[in-house]
Amino acid sequence: MFYHIVRKEAAGIKTLDTELKKILSLKLDENEAAELRGRGFNIKSPSKMTLLAAALYEKAAKGDLSAIKEIFTRTSDEKGEISGVVLIDDIKNSS
Repeated sequence: MFYHIVRKEAAGIKTLDTELKKILSLKLDENEAAELRGRGFNIKSPSKMTLLAAALYEKAAKGDLSAIKEIFTRTSDEKGEISGVVLIDDIKNSS
């Protein structure tokens, strides 16, 4: 019985992932695309994923360390490692 419940939950998670991928691949409506262009992102065929990527980039550009780390993790050639970049979270006066 427990196995059956866990299996159904796992299937539900897979379905949720599938549905999220479908939503994120949708083309932006004209208002969303205009908003994106107004923020300086001129992309030929933007999707909902493009909107998320732009929001993540903007957070990183403002200094959000978790957003910076996420971008470097996702764009790094070596998954799991951020090569050539050192992030210092808390710098204190050393005087």
